[in-house]
Amino acid sequence: MMFLDEWKYIFRTKGLLRIILGILLIPTFYAVIFLASLWNPYSNMKQLPVGIINDDVTVVKQQTSYSLVQKLTTRLTQTNTADFKALSQTRANHDLKNGKLYMVITIPKSFSKQATELGQHHFKNIDLNYHTNAGFSFIAMKMSTTIAESVQKSVNQQLTTAYLQVMNKTLATTGQKLITANQALTQTNTGLAQTVTGETQLATADQTLSNRETELQNGLTQLSSGTAKLTMGLEQIPQNNQQLAQILTTLTQKSANTDTAQSDLTQKAERLLTANTVIAEQAIAGNNQGLTTIQSFNQDMSKLSMGAANLTGDTTKLAQSTGLIQQANVKIATGLKTGGQQLIATSQNTPHQINSIVTPVKLTHTDTTHVKNNGTGMTPYLMSVALFVGCITFNIIYDMFTPHRRPKNAFDWWGEKIPFFFTFTLAAATIMFLMLLFINRLTPLQPIKTWLFAILTMWAFGSIVTFFNLIMGKTGAWFMLIFMIIQLGGSAGTYPIQLSNHFFQVIHPYLPMSISINAFRSTLSIGNSILSETIIFGTVILIFNLLMLITFSLNMKKVASFSYEN
Repeated sequence: MMFLDEWKYIFRTKGLLRIILGILLIPTFYAVIFLASLWNPYSNMKQLPVGIINDDVTVVKQQTSYSLVQKLTTRLTQTNTADFKALSQTRANHDLKNGKLYMVITIPKSFSKQATELGQHHFKNIDLNYHTNAGFSFIAMKMSTTIAESVQKSVNQQLTTAYLQVMNKTLATTGQKLITANQALTQTNTGLAQTVTGETQLATADQTLSNRETELQNGLTQLSSGTAKLTMGLEQIPQNNQQLAQILTTLTQKSANTDTAQSDLTQKAERLLTANTVIAEQAIAGNNQGLTTIQSFNQDMSKLSMGAANLTGDTTKLAQSTGLIQQANVKIATGLKTGGQQLIATSQNTPHQINSIVTPVKLTHTDTTHVKNNGTGMTPYLMSVALFVGCITFNIIYDMFTPHRRPKNAFDWWGEKIPFFFTFTLAAATIMFLMLLFINRLTPLQPIKTWLFAILTMWAFGSIVTFFNLIMGKTGAWFMLIFMIIQLGGSAGTYPIQLSNHFFQVIHPYLPMSISINAFRSTLSIGNSILSETIIFGTVILIFNLLMLITFSLNMKKVASFSYEN
């Protein structure tokens, strides 16, 4: 049957079945290997290197130091959002320019100062700048934006939490001041109670003093009356004594008279004696009364002194209580005023303040390079793929082994094949570059370098592919196709290599497409030197062409068996 003829040919032709089976596996290899490198890049975001420049200056307010960024930096470096590294500005800019970092976040000098003003009327959003280099990876730049937004969210959360903590502290302070005012009010009430007690004691002392003054007045009156009686009595005693002396003289002279005259004299003497006795008794009584009055006066004077002392003490207590009341009133007034002002200030937030409290940090984005779109960002990768595919296709279609004339030596054989290949690839690279310029509107930063390196890249790729095609035939082309697929996964043409698995990260620096992509990124967008990549590819071209010379030399014996056209 006819449909079996091709299968018969395949099984009859030596090596053809092996080639068919190899081609059969190409879609599997392409899908499995390429997708393995990009299967879940977002799960490896924690490996994406991001630099942090901390320019923040510590602020001291109310004897408290504020350095909020140190906590932020520590928090970021411990998260899995990205591979954050705290770096100096010089180091960070250098690594960003050379593709060792995909983003640099700069924290401004005024960060802590502005953060301490959060919630105030004059607060301005804090600018958090993130600087990228889309020339190395446009997708990485987009990812970096997501990371920056995550950092913004984290900072907003930190600042808002700190603000709420301050607000809680302020409210607690206000409450404490109100409690202090309450304590002062209690002291005022105590002072007032002490004042009332003092006034009562003072009134009692006044009444006691008034009573003592009345008693003293009575005593003095009694003393005056007793003294008057004593004086009168004392005045009568000499008179009575004189009369008594006269009676006694008369009695002596008339001693010879009878018991009537003597009886009269005796009666007068007795009356005088009796009067003197009465006067003496009255004098003694008046003296006793005066003594009692003096003693009572002394007692009243002692009580009066005690009352005066008590009155002085009560007056002092009253003055102290009045002073306490005044101090307590000042504390109450101050506490209530301060607490009221704080509560009023807290409650009068403007919409701007409320928004700033919720989102105090504003993101600003700058980029070292200007990559217009995703196509421009993907160009280094797709140019490298296209040039490698072109070299494989050329070797599959065009026989680079069989000479069309008998070569004299290996160099002559090389000279017949390779210069033609170099000319063809030069034209292919040039056409590709021109079509990118005029059709895709590609605008390279360094057009001439981009064009020349495209040619150099195709010569390097072509030298590698041609060599393996020479020594392995169709298997060599298949092997190079597999090698290209491996490079698709390991050259970091789409996602940053840090997002790939460990195998591709290890082989990344040694892949030819990694070198070409890096150089094209420099000439298209970044502007870095491509001297090292040029030297590497020049060395590759030299080495593999020397290997092709050796291959031609080893196959010179086969030249005689070839048929040549005239």
